[in-house]
Amino acid sequence: MAANAATPAATTIAPGLVRVDTGYLRPAHTASYLVIEGGRAAIVDTGVGRSAAVILEALSTHGIDRAAVEWVIPTHVHLDHAGGAGPLMDALPDARLGVHPSGRDHLVDPSRLEAGVRALYGDAFFDREYAPVMPVPSERIVALADGDRLDVAGRPLDVVHTPGHAWHQLSVLDTDRSVLIAGDAFGASYPGYAEGVTPFLVPVVPPPQFDPAAYRQTLERIRGLQPRSVAPAHFPLIDAPAAAADRLESLLDEALDWTAQAESVDDLQQRLIDGWAASLPAGASRAAFERDFGLDLWLTAEGLWHWREKKARRASS
Repeated sequence: MAANAATPAATTIAPGLVRVDTGYLRPAHTASYLVIEGGRAAIVDTGVGRSAAVILEALSTHGIDRAAVEWVIPTHVHLDHAGGAGPLMDALPDARLGVHPSGRDHLVDPSRLEAGVRALYGDAFFDREYAPVMPVPSERIVALADGDRLDVAGRPLDVVHTPGHAWHQLSVLDTDRSVLIAGDAFGASYPGYAEGVTPFLVPVVPPPQFDPAAYRQTLERIRGLQPRSVAPAHFPLIDAPAAAADRLESLLDEALDWTAQAESVDDLQQRLIDGWAASLPAGASRAAFERDFGLDLWLTAEGLWHWREKKARRASS
């Protein structure tokens, strides 16, 4: 049940909606999406800097001229979703970059974002996976409000603010196809685990902006939108969004209980591994789960622990 088998770089998941494997970390780990209509296109999520070449190649394969890309939309400014924004905007002369208002300044000047990521991952990881991070000219950035409607050759794309994973997280609803491109708002999974109507996925809540109340509200909002499918950044298409939302909420409740009980962040990470491995689908091994979801589990433990400590500081002040 390994999740790292070779997958096509670009896969059509609905008419005019193409998932591009950005190549971050391993195959089938992080996706970008192309919305294509009438010879025009939008890109949702950019991968890291070196992902730009993969995305540009996918555009070319689908007959899209670089000058025909209207929008580049990172769902949030974490670098596996926005690190390629600078190189893409440099290559796409007429594109506008749409981002949550809280993420705008980080793309104009990514220095604070870089410092935070270096502090979390370390310099060696940053230099290998993310460097360099290019700024985007401020005049090309559009702050996207909740409820804004964009379009690609008349095909509507609705902006939905979906905080919880991060405050600056948004999703894009392709209303014609009833597909919500969700970034990290709807958990993570990988090929080789249960898919379709029996999704196996976990919430991913890194530091420093995790908010459990906002995460629950986002799940409820996505339920209310009733999309036919959810297209997450990590990774397979989710064809049973309501069941997936129920699972994510249940796992979040478990994680919050373990966060209260844990004696350290390492203890918390082990509780996540032990607890969530217990619900693996038939045929999936714990060793594969730890390997394939390892970074997600570590980030989630760090995010939950940060939230616990922040909550304790507020209570004592």
